[in-house]
Amino acid sequence: MPMPEWNQDSLVWRFAMTDDGPDFHDTPGFEPPDPWLLAIAAVVRDLRCLRYGRDVQVHRLVWELAISDQYAVTIGWRGPGVGGFNLCHGVSMDAPYPQTAVWVAETTQGELTGYEFIQWPSRGRHILYPRLRQEGPVWVDPHTDTAVAAIGELCAQRAAWDALDRCQGG
Repeated sequence: MPMPEWNQDSLVWRFAMTDDGPDFHDTPGFEPPDPWLLAIAAVVRDLRCLRYGRDVQVHRLVWELAISDQYAVTIGWRGPGVGGFNLCHGVSMDAPYPQTAVWVAETTQGELTGYEFIQWPSRGRHILYPRLRQEGPVWVDPHTDTAVAAIGELCAQRAAWDALDRCQGG
C-alpha cells in the first residue's frame, strides 16, 4: 500500500533499520529525536523472533517517522510481504524512551495482529504485551503478569519465557 504524502508542515524521515542503526532514505536534513529512533531500533530487534504466522522481512521494511506541526508523532512502514501503515495517537515528539518504546511496540503489534494475521511476540498460543513498568519498557506474559524481557531484548531473553512455560506445564 503506498504511503500517503505528508503535508508541508510535517517533518518526515524514511529509513531502514539495520544492526548499525538507521539507514536514512529521506530526511529533512537532521535526525529525528533519539527516543524515537531508539524505540524503533528496539522493536526491530524484537521483530526478529517469536513471530507466529507468515514471514516478515524485517530488514526490508522502510520505516517512516513524521512529526506534525502539533509535535505529534506518526510512525509507519512499507515493505515487501506486509502492508504499509501510518498511525498517530497524539504521542509527543518529546516523549521519553520508555513511553516511546511501549507505544512503538504496541502499534507494531496491533498492526501485525490486526491486519497481517501475525501473532507477535508469540509461539502460537498467547501473545506477550508491551507495558511500562518500574524497571522500564518490558514484554509481559498476560497470564502471569510477569515481565519476560525488556523491549529490545526479547530475542536475547527468549529463554526466560521458555522457563515460565515449563513451570506452568505449557
